Parts: sequence; structure tokens; C-alpha cells
Amino acid sequence: MLRNKNNGELRISNVGEEVTLVGWVSKVRNLGALVFMDLRDRYGITQIYIEPSLFEKVELKSEYCVQVQGKVRERQDKNPNIATGDIEVVASSIKVFSKSMLPPFIVASQTDALEDTRLKTRYLDLRRPCLQENLIKRAQIVASAHRYFDSLGFLEVETPTLIRSTPEGARDYLVPSRIFPGQFYALPQSPQIFKQLLMIGGMDRYYQIARCYRDEDLRADRQPEFTQIDAEMSFIEREDVLNVIEGLLSNIFKDVLNVTLPKFERLSYHDAINIYGSDKPDLRFDLKLVDLTSILSQGSFEAFKNKPIKGLVVPGVGPSTSRKVMDKDNDLAKKFKIHGVSFFKCENGVLTSSLNKFYSEEVLNELKEKTNMKDNDLLIVGADEDNERLCIALGAIRSKYGKELGLTDPNVFKPLFVIDWPLFEKVDDHYESLSNPFTRPRDEDLINLDKDPTKVLSYAYDTVMNGYELSSGSLRIYDSKVQEKVFELLGLSQEDIKERFGFFVDALKYGTPPHGGFAIGLERLTMIICKTDNIKDVVAFPKNLQAYDTMCQAPSYVPSENTDILGLEIKGKEE
Repeated sequence: MLRNKNNGELRISNVGEEVTLVGWVSKVRNLGALVFMDLRDRYGITQIYIEPSLFEKVELKSEYCVQVQGKVRERQDKNPNIATGDIEVVASSIKVFSKSMLPPFIVASQTDALEDTRLKTRYLDLRRPCLQENLIKRAQIVASAHRYFDSLGFLEVETPTLIRSTPEGARDYLVPSRIFPGQFYALPQSPQIFKQLLMIGGMDRYYQIARCYRDEDLRADRQPEFTQIDAEMSFIEREDVLNVIEGLLSNIFKDVLNVTLPKFERLSYHDAINIYGSDKPDLRFDLKLVDLTSILSQGSFEAFKNKPIKGLVVPGVGPSTSRKVMDKDNDLAKKFKIHGVSFFKCENGVLTSSLNKFYSEEVLNELKEKTNMKDNDLLIVGADEDNERLCIALGAIRSKYGKELGLTDPNVFKPLFVIDWPLFEKVDDHYESLSNPFTRPRDEDLINLDKDPTKVLSYAYDTVMNGYELSSGSLRIYDSKVQEKVFELLGLSQEDIKERFGFFVDALKYGTPPHGGFAIGLERLTMIICKTDNIKDVVAFPKNLQAYDTMCQAPSYVPSENTDILGLEIKGKEE
């Protein structure tokens, strides 16, 4: 055999054993009379002692792939920073499997190499212990999910990846058909329609570790292809689904981190926006928005007239809040299209602000009492015609201060469900779905589908943790007439409905059971568990923010004979 031990398992109890190890040369230290090599694989690092006479016979450099045979002995200078730090292996023979060019960066958890450099040679980047640990945790998450779903009688069912293009919120990745010239498959943005069809087909409980594809603008927590832990259930109510989600995540955190999650809190969408300024609030810190409309509308400050007014108290930062800091907070608020924010400080029990001249002492005292401000606290106030827009702007400022004040401890996990989402939002002169077009309206709100669709709340729910949306889901529409009504409100004509969703609407007419489900973003969940804010740290072969794979250089042009057979004419191709 090529090895009988790995580089992470030898301990003091193995002293005296003859072992065969394999891996990559992490470091060579030639001290003249003493030569040491660190041998690395994904299990860990073992120190190898090499006699100078043996070292002269073999070439060893960083990232050479080698085999070492030798005897385990106790180290004199133990290393408490690695699991194998009590021992070393005295090499009797070393075989070089393959040599390595000089790597473009040091292969170690800590590196100052640019991300583009690491992505171009991702196979070397993957040798870094930190990335290997992340991918191990990702695999453990999936294994835990399999065990949990299997224990509850869910069936793992694969759904197609070459499907019909249907509107789901983002642009589809399209695949041209050779057999049907001019026609296209789409890669699924989610298994949404198919998992509902499985419920109509009587499968009752389904799950899948599903690959999904969305052609959308990228950011630190998005990739164009990603993975969902996807599930759907029949004959259930909302509580049944939420219990499954809570159980699943509790099991995963216990299995992977040995962490017991607290009971999941619940907030309505309305409260999440109005209290925290976000539909995915970070509950690790307690800064909350305060409604100040009744107080600050009393003065003569015109910018606060006839508008909702909200405030955010940040404790202890008043003395350190300079004009430069205020300008940055103002700039952040304006990114969310509100007019800006104003500031009050509490000094020696008195509120001070450039706005003091607009308010009486009685109003300022009422403001201080309402916000419970103490000396050195800072009050940030905004007003805008649109209450939700105002709350979200202040929510962004809240998140900024949470990070700056060290209130976002990555070792603390605060899960919650955000429930009772609006079904629609009004954009200009039309309605758009706030989740997806298959989300079921609450029974008591069905009457408003004809009266005022913006007042319709839904059985949608998001799972949120530490400021990230981990999963979205809902109970689904199972009445074909309600589904057609929702499609119509979204601006789809009967022809559009038949063209895009005809097969699905037809299926709803054949005894559809009440059903619902959810999809957890595997990458985002892994990010939280691995305590990173970059999704590329938990994906084996990620793409950059332009959705480009710098290692494989994809996408790329293909020979014209490959596009000709598909009946495609390529425009804008670089010669």
C-alpha cells in the first residue's frame, strides 16, 4: 500500500511504529546537522526528521508530492499548535511521486495572495488547510441533512436540470437544443415547480441536495451556480414546516459544531422591518428602531413635516462621532434613496444637535425620555415619505454599527423565522411577487386579491440567522383558480399563463393536496458555520464576481461548427 497512516493521526501512543505516509512538502528546514520536513495532507501535518545523508540523495522542495517511510519517535521540542505535535517520524526512505513548480503563493491558511491569483490556480488554493476544513464541514452538513430527512421518512428525488424556462425572479441560463433548432432549455433556478408536481404525484415528503442556476448580479454571498437543501411536504400547515426546518438546523449545528441552537424566534415581516430595518435582521445585538413621528413632527423643521420619522440610538459613541463619521452615515443612508439623517448627542444629561433650534426644551426632553438616551449616546434620526424605505436605510446604519462595535460575534448564533410576508409589492403601475408566484395567500386575506392586493399577506417564511437569509419557503397555492388569479395580478395574460405554466396549472386541477416546503442555501449555511463572509471560501471551484472561472477560463468561445449545428448566429464575437 502507498500509505498506512495519514498526517493527522499519529500520537504519542504510536511511538515505535513503522509507518508509511504520503502528502505534499509544506516546509523544509535544513539546519545543517539536522533536517526537518513538514509533510501535509488534508488530515494534518506530520514533522519528518531526515538524516543529512538521506537528504543529500533526494530533492525536496515546496509542494513536491512524496512518500515517506520511517519510525515514529517522541519529539523533544513538542508543538502544541498541531495535533501531531508530540511526535515526529524518522525517515528511512523518501520517494518523490512528482515534482512541483514554484507555487505562485505560499500554500498555508494565512496568505496575502490576491484572490484572482488563488482562483487561477484553485487546485493549489484547495491545499490550504482552511479551505479543506471548510469543504469538510460542508460535506458534514450534507451528511447530517441526509440523516435527518431519512429519519423523518422523506424521499430523496432528483429533478431535471434541463427544463422549460419559467419566470422565477432572475434570468435563466439557457441551453440551445440541437434537435429543436431555435428552441432552448433552461437550467433550473430552483426545483420549485417539480417539487410541487411531486406532491401532486403523491410522493408526500421529498428532499434533494439540488443544484440551481441564476444569471444575476453577484456579490460576496452569491454564485451563479449554487446548492439548495430542498424539501417539500404534503398535508401540512405552516407550523409543521417550521418545525422541520428548526429540527434540521438544530441537528446540523449539533453534528458539525457541537453547538445547541437557541429556540428560533419569530417576527412578522412588518415587525422585522419596523424594529430592525431589515427582512433578515441580525439579532446578535439589540439596537432597535424607534418611531419618533409623534415627537419630532411637533417642531418647525420642515424636512420632518408630514413624514414617518424613525430613530436609532447607538450607545456610547457620541464623543467619537465626528463630522466625518456623520457624513459617512449620511452617505450610507442616501444610498437607500432617503433624504439623509440627522444626529443628536446626549451630553451631561442634555441633548445637543444642530436641530435643537427647531424644537422646544419640552420636546427635546420628551425625545430623550422616549429613546432612553444616556450620556455619550448617539441618536440617528431619519424621515422619508416611504416608511419601509426609511426603515431599511436606518437598518443598514444599524448593521454598520453592529460590526464596528464588535457586536457580531461569529461564535453566537441567533436564528429566527420571519413570517407573514406581503404577497405583492407595487412597483410603478404593476404588482410583483415578493417571494415566488406559487406562494399561498393567507386564507383571511383572499378577499383582498380583488380589493387591494398590497394588503394580502402570505404563508411565506424565511429562516434568518446572524443577518443572513438561510432559507425561504411557503405554503403553496393548491387551488388552480387562486393560482390563475395570482398570475393575472402579476400581469400574465391567459396566453402567457398557458404558454409558460400551462402544464403546471393543468396539474393543479387533478386533486392537489395542501403542501409547502423550503430551500436552505447550502453555501450560506456553510459560510455561517465556517465563520466566513465570502461564499468563495466554501465552494470548491467558484467563479469571480463577473461569473467568470479564471482557472478554466469559462465562459469561452466555441468553434463555429459547434454553434452552426445548433442553428445559432453569434453576434459581438471578438475576432
